[in-house]
Amino acid sequence: MDKAKASAIAEEIIEKIGGKENITVLTHCATRLRFKLADYDKADKEAAGKIKGVVTALVNGGQFQVVIGNEVTDVFREVQAQTGISGKAEDVIEKDDLKVKNKGMDVVIDLVTSIFTPILPALIGAGMIRALLMLATQFHILDASGGTYIVINEIYNAVFSFLPVYLAYCAAKRFKCNEMIAVAVALAMVSSTIQTGIQGEEGLRLFGIHLSMPAQGYGSGIIPIIVTIWFMSLIEGLCKRYIHPVARNILTPLIDLILTVPAMFLVFGPIFSGLQSAIGNGYNALYSLSPVLCGIILGGLWQVLVVFGLHWGIVPLGQVNLAMFGRNTINAVTGPSNWTQAGAAMGVFLKSRNPDIRQTALSASVTGIFSITEPSIYGVNLKYKTPFYVAVAFGAIAGGIAGAGNAAALAGGPVGILSFPLFMGEGFVHFVIAMFVGFIGSAVGSYLLYDRKNDAE
Repeated sequence: MDKAKASAIAEEIIEKIGGKENITVLTHCATRLRFKLADYDKADKEAAGKIKGVVTALVNGGQFQVVIGNEVTDVFREVQAQTGISGKAEDVIEKDDLKVKNKGMDVVIDLVTSIFTPILPALIGAGMIRALLMLATQFHILDASGGTYIVINEIYNAVFSFLPVYLAYCAAKRFKCNEMIAVAVALAMVSSTIQTGIQGEEGLRLFGIHLSMPAQGYGSGIIPIIVTIWFMSLIEGLCKRYIHPVARNILTPLIDLILTVPAMFLVFGPIFSGLQSAIGNGYNALYSLSPVLCGIILGGLWQVLVVFGLHWGIVPLGQVNLAMFGRNTINAVTGPSNWTQAGAAMGVFLKSRNPDIRQTALSASVTGIFSITEPSIYGVNLKYKTPFYVAVAFGAIAGGIAGAGNAAALAGGPVGILSFPLFMGEGFVHFVIAMFVGFIGSAVGSYLLYDRKNDAE
């Protein structure tokens, strides 16, 4: 997008959301501008959604979101320039916001998204590296025991084996405590020395108390480190309140570390890793009861959950699944729904005679094939309703097919055309069939049911 067009869109967005004075926090994801506003009543959602160059506008998870599409970064830069607000403040959210402005589920969604969103580029990049390595070994381009494979594979491990370190940094920003101390806490959590000692014959004792740890360690832990850093933020707050400024800079880091690390290994780690395992086991129990039924339910509901931002409550379970069993069946049964949305948009492209609708639908469909579904959902399918219903129906069908084959991702990453190697193994054929059934079925259904009366709008 050229600078002039991006500047014009940014200017209109700022005006429609109540001016730059109404913006408290600015960030963006792959397709959306995300705003925290001082007064949401000042923002005109309908007007913002009708700006030329904007797909739609909505309020989710306590955020005012403006869906732009793949060129969101161009508009984001212009919003920064025109408001003077730096995107670096994306995770700085006042604790009072949790008490007043948001309600129950909004708080949970906001917490998860604010911590996970900054990590997504690393997760996606590492997942794609894993996919390429699987492809390279499958076709004997690389030897898994060779130096090239080992070095490149460590890029993947640097993300997924040390996930608590990334989460600690983002959680510290979210809870407004020292990020570097949080990283130190997380590094202690994933220490191979401590893990080896705990899992040794004699084990390890801390203050005379025997330490325990999941068999796979805390390297892929999610809940324990987030709760631990929240606890650290409370300790840090008390230190700032009661320690004299003369000694604060010396004593606060010491107290943070000396209290938080033992609390993590003695309390939060065992309790919440157990909870995390229970959640993972609960999902697996449902999946074991009927993989097909589980696939139909999750596959059909997934994009509906995406619309409301509720999918973030399930995304971490896939990581838990992967850490515990080396297989993520959640990605297998929900992934094809990405292609059902892309297929539904393709059906609109093929049926419509309106050049603007066709251009939007084609672009959205291609983007969906590469796993980013927001342009398809908000720019096409929800807008014309029937394509979205078709996509949801075929998402359920495709999810059931993937579940029937016990398909699963063997590594983390988004589900799109580049991620097929992640699913090589048991159920791979079922997964491939599910993806193409989802895309082709949705495209045909959307083509047949799309009403050309929409072309006149």
